[in-house]
Amino acid sequence: MEKGLAIVVLLLSTGAFLNLFLKHGKFTFESQAGLPFMQFIWSSLYLIVLVFLVKEARGFGGLLVRGWPFLLLLGICLLSIIWSEAKGLTARRSVALVATTFTGFYLALRYPFNEQLKLLAALSKICIVLSLIFGVLHLGTAVDSRSGPMFGLYIQGNSRGILSFLFDVLPIEFVFGRLYEPWYGIFTQRNTLGIMMAFAIFVFYLRSRSDPEEKWSAYLWASLSFLLLFLSGSLTGFLGLWAVMVGGVLLGNIRRHRRWARRILLATAVMAGVGVYYAAGHPASVTSFFDRDVTLTGRTTIWGASLLLGMNHPWIGHGFNAFWLGDEGPSSQIRKLAGWDVPSAHNGYLEIWLDLGLCGLAAFFLGLARYFGESIRYFLRGEGWEGFWPVLFLAFLILINLAQSALVSPNYFFWILYVVVCLRLSMANGEPTEELAG
Repeated sequence: MEKGLAIVVLLLSTGAFLNLFLKHGKFTFESQAGLPFMQFIWSSLYLIVLVFLVKEARGFGGLLVRGWPFLLLLGICLLSIIWSEAKGLTARRSVALVATTFTGFYLALRYPFNEQLKLLAALSKICIVLSLIFGVLHLGTAVDSRSGPMFGLYIQGNSRGILSFLFDVLPIEFVFGRLYEPWYGIFTQRNTLGIMMAFAIFVFYLRSRSDPEEKWSAYLWASLSFLLLFLSGSLTGFLGLWAVMVGGVLLGNIRRHRRWARRILLATAVMAGVGVYYAAGHPASVTSFFDRDVTLTGRTTIWGASLLLGMNHPWIGHGFNAFWLGDEGPSSQIRKLAGWDVPSAHNGYLEIWLDLGLCGLAAFFLGLARYFGESIRYFLRGEGWEGFWPVLFLAFLILINLAQSALVSPNYFFWILYVVVCLRLSMANGEPTEELAG
């Protein structure tokens, strides 16, 4: 029952099935108020989690001490009710964030890293099967309105980048036909499908290594994940997958050649520095290489306007979830400038700053730095392939949040998983798990 509860919570936290409540790219309910029956479902799930958490009272008490960075951030969210311009919304979302975070505490207590990978593999299989069904039957409606020639990645008209060149050379059109609508599966956005499928490939790869008996099955599911990633047209998903795979190779070499670890890291840092320097000096060339415009499909406009408006409350922010209020809040000016209904900052770190200011952002990075250090420490202990999981997951999360708002959010998959992985790291690097779990 507990495993079934965990899968249901994680599945719903991905935003699955919300595309069934979209019409013409917009929700059929007030986005600030939420969907009533989904609120009932989440409340019921959190009450069940609370019951199980009470049974783990001893372990939970110890974990509260280890999870102080999360408590600090939650405290700032709750305090932001005081200065929020939408106090009711901030209060409701803050309480939901507390419940979401404590769900992560519970899952951290119950699932070691190997069990986490098994759970996530099962979740990924459900997402893959349902997304294929939704795609084939054209179920649901996407928020995205993009159309045009698309072969795995959305290709802009008259582009001359490397992707267009490859898709002209390779017989992809012959195999797939000419696609005009990126897939979004059971999600509301193609980028969500792409990111989830990139994440699934990552999980299946680790499963194939940690459990050789599941190797070929994991390869099959990873192939289906890649197909959906291809059909989603998500560049963020592709870059996230590429970064994780490169990181995995790098970590593998470090583990095999410990004496060369410093040289490997130094060479990697130098190459990364050169890449960043070139990208900063030649943004148009880099973006055109990936068949994107210099605004990154409008993101730079949103970032610039958000930074400007965020300076009104740089230290404490506008209140948790109180910046993006449609046409009523400060987000109305950004919507007018962008020319469309911008729902978020499209950058997880900028999102935290807009909501909670530099105080909230500092609290988040304090926790991130602490747990990333824990992940390196755990990896260097040589805990088999499980040792790759925490550090690569955190690297994946850091990267995708450069272009997506996928961090501090109630009822949200990556926030729950971030809490679970970080707290389990503290348990693994500290006292024995059995002693904490009671």
